[in-house]
Amino acid sequence: MNASLLNKQTAKRQKISSPDILAAAPHEKEFGLFDSVFHEVSNAIAIISREPDNHSPVIRDINHHFELITEYQLDEISGHSLYDFIAATQSKPNRHVIEKALESRQAAVLFCPWLTKSGKILNVDMTIRPFSSDGQDSKFICILRENDGDNNHRNNAAKEIKRNLLSAMHHNFKTPLNGILGYSEVIMSEMLGPIGQESYKNYAQDIHGAGKDLLHLIDNLLDLKELETTEFALQEEKFPVAAMMTECLKKMSSDAEKNQVELSSQIDLEYEYLFGDKGRLQQAIHSLLSNALKFTSPGGEIILTATEDSDGACLIGCTDNGAGMSSQQLAKIFCHDTHLSDIYSNPTAGIGFGLTYVKQLIEKHDGTVSVISAKGKGTTVTLYLPADRLS
Repeated sequence: MNASLLNKQTAKRQKISSPDILAAAPHEKEFGLFDSVFHEVSNAIAIISREPDNHSPVIRDINHHFELITEYQLDEISGHSLYDFIAATQSKPNRHVIEKALESRQAAVLFCPWLTKSGKILNVDMTIRPFSSDGQDSKFICILRENDGDNNHRNNAAKEIKRNLLSAMHHNFKTPLNGILGYSEVIMSEMLGPIGQESYKNYAQDIHGAGKDLLHLIDNLLDLKELETTEFALQEEKFPVAAMMTECLKKMSSDAEKNQVELSSQIDLEYEYLFGDKGRLQQAIHSLLSNALKFTSPGGEIILTATEDSDGACLIGCTDNGAGMSSQQLAKIFCHDTHLSDIYSNPTAGIGFGLTYVKQLIEKHDGTVSVISAKGKGTTVTLYLPADRLS
C-alpha cells in the first residue's frame, strides 16, 4: 500500500484510548439513562435553570407526567419563569426558599400550590435538587408530587401502623410511668418517714425528673396521633412571639452546652403577637432544635430566627451547620413510611415523628414547612405562618 495513502487514512482515525472519546462516552451513556427515566416515571419532573443575569428560575424541559397534571405542553411552558405557574397566594414565601436553594446549590422540599392551564390549583410538594454535582452547572431538577395522601395506599398503611403504635405506647406506657412518678414522689417527700441518706432523696428526684420527661414525650406522640383525626382542635390564644421563642431556647440551652454546640437567636419580632396554639408551637420549635442538635457535631452552631416577610407573614427558621441530608433523604422526610433499616443502622436517626409532627401542626395553623439541606452543609427548616396570625 502507498505510504502516503496509509498516512492519510490513519490521520482521520482516532485511537479508542483518545481522551475525547473516553470523556464523551460515559456522559452520553449517563444522559441516555436519565432521559429514559425522565420520560417514564410517574412523577412530574421539570428541568429548570438559574441564569447569571436573572434570579428567576427558567423552565427548560418537562416530562410527559408533568404535561398530564399541569395541562401544559413543552412549547407552552419552556423558557418561562417557574414563578409564573406558582399560585399567587403562596408564591412569595416559596420564592425565598427556592432562591436560597438555587444560590447555595442545595436540595429543598416545600409545599407549592401549582396553577394549571385551566386555572385549577394543584396542592403539591415540590423537591428541587441540583442536576449534577458540578458546581458550575446552572440546571436543577424540579419534582412535583401531588399532595393526595388519601390516594396513596402504602402511605395510608404506614399512617395506620403509626397510629396503632402511638395508641399502644400511650396506654401501655402510662400505667407503669404513673407508678414510677407516684412512688418517687413518696420518697422525695419522705411521706413514710426520713430516708436517712440524702443521696437517696436526690436519686428519687432524678427518677421523678426522668419519668416526667418520658411522660411528656408520650403525650407529644399522642398529639401526633390526634393531629390526624377530625376531632383535633387547636387551643389558640394571642401571645408574644419573642417570649415564646426565648422559652424554647432556654429549654435547649443546657443540652446545647453539654454537646458543645453554640445556640443563638435572631428574633426581629420583638413586639409582635402571634395567634395560635402556643404550647404546640413550642413543641414544634423544640422538635426542630432537638433534631438540629442531634446532627450537629461539637463546635457547630444552631441559629433560631423569627422574621416578618414583606406580606406581613411570620417566618420562623432553624438553621444548623451539621451533617445535612442527601437529596434522597430529603425527598422522604415527611413520609409516614418510615424506613426501619435506617433506624437499626443509625439509632440516632429516630423514627420520624419530629418533622411529620411539625408539618401537620403548622398546616393546622394554615401555614407551610420548607426544608433546605445538603450533605455536609447543614439544614434549614422554615415555618411559614400567614400574615393574619401576626399582629
